[in-house]
Amino acid sequence: MLHAIVVSTLLLAQGVLLQPQNQPQDTSPPGTATIRGHVVAADTGQPLRKAQVRIVANDIRENRIATTDANGAYEFTEVRPARYTILANKGGYVGISYGQSRATDPPKPIEILDRQTVERLDLSLPRGGVITGRIVDDFGEPMSDVTVSTQRYQFVQGRRILVPTGGFSMTNDLGEFRLFGIAPGQYYLQATWRNVAAAGAALGPAARLTFAPTFFPGTASPSDAQRLTVVAGREINDLVMVLRPSKAARVTGTVTDADGKPLTPSAVMVMRNSGMNVDIAGNGTVRPDGTFTVNALAPGEYTLRAQRPGAPGEPPDVAIATIAVNGDDLSDVHLMSAKPTTASGRIVVDPALASQLPKTISLAFFAPVFTGVPMPPPPPVSVGSDDPTFALKAPPGVFRVTLGGFGPPPPGWAIKSVRVNGSDVTDAGIEFKPNEDVGGIEIELTNKIATVAGLVTTSGGDPVKDYTVIVFAQDKDKWTGTSRYQGIGRPDQDGRFKTQSLPPGDYYIVAVDKVETGQWTDPEFLESIRPSASTFSLMEGEAKTVDLKLTTMH
Repeated sequence: MLHAIVVSTLLLAQGVLLQPQNQPQDTSPPGTATIRGHVVAADTGQPLRKAQVRIVANDIRENRIATTDANGAYEFTEVRPARYTILANKGGYVGISYGQSRATDPPKPIEILDRQTVERLDLSLPRGGVITGRIVDDFGEPMSDVTVSTQRYQFVQGRRILVPTGGFSMTNDLGEFRLFGIAPGQYYLQATWRNVAAAGAALGPAARLTFAPTFFPGTASPSDAQRLTVVAGREINDLVMVLRPSKAARVTGTVTDADGKPLTPSAVMVMRNSGMNVDIAGNGTVRPDGTFTVNALAPGEYTLRAQRPGAPGEPPDVAIATIAVNGDDLSDVHLMSAKPTTASGRIVVDPALASQLPKTISLAFFAPVFTGVPMPPPPPVSVGSDDPTFALKAPPGVFRVTLGGFGPPPPGWAIKSVRVNGSDVTDAGIEFKPNEDVGGIEIELTNKIATVAGLVTTSGGDPVKDYTVIVFAQDKDKWTGTSRYQGIGRPDQDGRFKTQSLPPGDYYIVAVDKVETGQWTDPEFLESIRPSASTFSLMEGEAKTVDLKLTTMH
């Protein structure tokens, strides 16, 4: 079966835990607040039983789930104080967060205080759209086991790219597929075939054909594809897509470790990159002598990746190569892993704050910008306040540091700066080069967290209950998709917004009536709203109040 693997999920799954016996336990006392509400169908207002409701508070790593009763009611007790996002979903309906009028809108947070009871947090779920059809070959014969998925453009890390959304369906023996629960919007339909039977087998002449991923109505390029408009509760039926064959290629080669020895046990995974997702297009086992064979690849560009598990507390050995396939066989492709880097450093903190530092701190690593190749991150590390030093093994790559890894980040603390031998790499990330150790890492922590909060009103002074506040640096060089110098705020149940953990600096701030999720990471969009923005400066640990007038987007 062909899977579209979300990269962030893949990276989490590949993280190697260091010192698991030292994982900090959450010893926080239970909360005292209560959250109640109902989930109903948006079209009829009827209660939805057995809908799943989830509350999430990232600051305290709270993630709980409940199921509605026959009256569509849900309840959470012993809720800890924090700002929560509430989400609900049920089969056949579109999952919605509290405060969303569309699935693509940013959700509204709910501010929960100690011993507070918050009721009537109701969510209305629209019925999902449905797309049905058939996939056939160039002779009109039905094609089974073809993956059919909907994709749409979204803003991710400052780029507008196609992202698979709405799930996927496999065709049956009649070539039929049915996609359901699709949120209203415009989509592209893609069909992807994989010759599972050919994996690792010798191919005869009849099997030397394959089918490239195809967008409806029958093109390899999304720019030439037909957009489908999905309406809540409506069906688009009887679409027919023809997959046309192309010459399949066989790829052979070797996989070795940094010492030139076969990288075994491992397998070669063939990935066709697509936006923020990775399509698994094939695989082949690495034999004891280090050789491998991958069959039935359609024309296109691929990344080959082999991975061997590392020793306890160390990252896996990873070998990667990029190839272009045009229908001809490729041989002598060589993948070689690099030795992991030994990295060492320490936690630093203002001496005046040292006594307030938690006893155990977890540090995690992530890639600041997705490059199309899913690399496993360095393992998380656990650092004690009595011994602030740490050491780890890291694969080649550039990674940023964040608090958390084994457990929730310490409440009220943030990373102030990351330095390597005196050079600030907080935003650029730490570069781990093959066969080069990295020392002198200093991770400075602070509990002086800056906060920006306020209210938004119309030009006539009336309070606004639905808006998005966007905060971004005045320095355009910081307008990147993963910048620490960007933040958003959504109104809570009292109409107030709050964003926190912005570094000290000079900022623009603007409140808009509508914005797509992630659009605030797009430099062109930031430039378009800059003339409407106000300016302010933020100091370390400052609590800034900024009241704004609403800007209407056209």
